[in-house]
Amino acid sequence: MIVREMPDGQLLCINQTSHGLMAEQFCRHWGNAEFAQPWPYDVVMLGISQHDTGWYEWECAPRLCPDGKPMDFLHYPDVQGKADLWRRSVRRTWAQHPYAGLLVARHAALLYEVALDRNGYPEPEQRIIQDFLDEVVDLQETARRLLADIPELRAAMQSTVVEANTQLLQFGDRASLQVSIPWPNQLAIPHCPVDGNGAYTTIHMEFDDELITFDPWPYSVPEFTVELNGYLLPKRRFADEAEYHDTLSAAPYFGKSWRVTRKG
Repeated sequence: MIVREMPDGQLLCINQTSHGLMAEQFCRHWGNAEFAQPWPYDVVMLGISQHDTGWYEWECAPRLCPDGKPMDFLHYPDVQGKADLWRRSVRRTWAQHPYAGLLVARHAALLYEVALDRNGYPEPEQRIIQDFLDEVVDLQETARRLLADIPELRAAMQSTVVEANTQLLQFGDRASLQVSIPWPNQLAIPHCPVDGNGAYTTIHMEFDDELITFDPWPYSVPEFTVELNGYLLPKRRFADEAEYHDTLSAAPYFGKSWRVTRKG
């Protein structure tokens, strides 16, 4: 769950699955004379759109923070529970296509590697994270065996290609979160794939309430739109989760779109 505070005091609750679709919208038109289109294209888009599908059950009965505010993914405190959510996301996407599932697993692994560097996790939580990272290594070997007899997918399993496609997923994930939460309206996004074979660059993102720009421009179209979808809550705190769930189930739908275009 992403919980956005609106100017009028309401809360906008955005499901992680909706966020995944928005992340895919940021990557759908990737590729032009300077930036290679991801391949295998449809499978990569599948992985991007489904990367947070493991949150589905949690979001059917979302939790509250101790102060009564709706809990978002940033404040979900259960390290084991979050690792299991990632496993569910990987398993569900893998069931649709192993390569897409592998991209989700590598995306989670990259996030965990950064978190281990930045956060002082106690030893039991470090072990939970390391267990997940070890599983991802094994999963990559499983995918390589499964896809070895399919020429296109065998080529896509090269480490440089897997990494490029994973970094594209990370681009879509970060761009979507940047405008959804929202975080600061200017961002330098590093490690954006250029040729799908090890070349990367930094793309600068800016946005306001109506327009999102990127420089350099990595897309094949002059402009497109992205959409944010959620449900509006009239209050910020709830007495208990039963009240929160009842209010959320009756909440009005909210949709917002941005035009995405080249800077300048």
